[in-house]
Order: sequence, then structure tokens, then C-alpha cells
Amino acid sequence: MPAVDKLLLEEALQDSPQTRSLLSVFEEDAGTLTDYTNQLLQAMQRVYGAQNEMCLATQQLSRQLLAYEKQNFALGKGDEEVISTLHYFSKVVDELNVLHTELAKQLADTMVLPIVQFREKDLTEVSTLKDLFGLASNEHDLSMAKYSRLPKKKENEKAKAEVVKEVAAARRKQHLSSLQYYCALNALQHRKRAAMMEPMLGFAHGQINFFKKGAEMFSQSMDSFLSSVADMVQSLHVAEA
Repeated sequence: MPAVDKLLLEEALQDSPQTRSLLSVFEEDAGTLTDYTNQLLQAMQRVYGAQNEMCLATQQLSRQLLAYEKQNFALGKGDEEVISTLHYFSKVVDELNVLHTELAKQLADTMVLPIVQFREKDLTEVSTLKDLFGLASNEHDLSMAKYSRLPKKKENEKAKAEVVKEVAAARRKQHLSSLQYYCALNALQHRKRAAMMEPMLGFAHGQINFFKKGAEMFSQSMDSFLSSVADMVQSLHVAEA
């Protein structure tokens, strides 16, 4: 089937089999997009949840490092160097926790929120208008069926006029609902592209910002500290041998 850019609004009133067939293609696409968006949102929420858990985990780790000196080890003589080192690591973890917290907020605001808004606004609007269009179409079909069952006798002109009025009202309602529905389906085709890419921009920028600030934090002075701790640990292993 050739690519179709949009549903033509002028064909909404005709409601021909060709128009209905084309409409079904747009509806199938919207359904597929809805399923995919729900799965994408679940994956993004999992990423956010993991990042949020990292924030909580680093908070707990920092507290536990500080708790070492409060353990009152019976054989804790000579632990001063370990305590001071763990204190420093606790400070480093606290600084990392700030970055993790900032990243979690960025992911929530720039990755999760946009896809939630797309689902709740655009996809929900299409779903609602689809239901309204279906109701209006059913009302129109019922009024046409009622008109077709009218007897041909002249004495029923008054009843016929009322049914004709009912058919006209149902047709206007169906036309209006179809115009709104077609517009929403057309708009969805344009918005879905940006909606899929925008959250990943938020994810990428958040990660890049996190790594840049992390690199700044682990400067040359931090490298010197880690090197001295590594030497200390190595000497302890040698002493054990």
C-alpha cells in the first residue's frame, strides 16, 4: 500500500468504504503506537527506578562508612588510619550522591515526563475521540435504519419529518466527531516522531552531564588519594603474607 501522509478532512462527510479502509490503517497504527509507548515507558521507568535506588544506596553506604568508628571493636587499636580513610570515602560518596540525585531528577523531568505527557495527552485524546466517533456513527446508523422503516403513507408525513430531522442531527454529529477524530489521527502521525526522540535526548544529556561532573570531581588530588589508599592496602597484604 502506498504511503499516506494524512486523512483528508473533506472525505470525512462522505464516509465511503475507501475512507473507512484508510481510517482503519491509521487506527491500527495508533494502536501499535500505544502498545509500543506503554512498553517504552515501562523501560524508562525501570531506568529511573534504578537511578533512584542508586541515590538511596549511596546514602546508606555513606552512613555505614561513618559508622565504622562507632563499632567499639575490642581490638580496634591502630584503626585511626582506616577511620580517617573511610571518613574521606564517605565524603566522596556524599558528593557522588548529589550527582546521582541530580541525574535522577533529570531523568524524571526530561525522559519519563515527556513520554507520560505524550501518552496521557495525545494517545488518550485519540482513544477518546475514537469512542465518540463510534458512538456518533452508531447513532447515525440507527437513525438511518429508523428512516428506512418508515411507511410510505402520506398521513405519516409528520413522523417522517421528525425522523428526517433526527437523521440530519445525527449526520452533523457524526461529521463533527469524524473531523475531530481525523485531525487527532493526523496530528498523532506528526507528534509521534518527536515524542519518541525527545525523551532519549533527556536521557543522553543527563548521563553526559553526570559523567562530566564526575570527571571533574575525580581530579588529580583524588587520584593521589586513591593511589595512597591502594599502597596502604598493598602493604597490609604484604604484612599478612
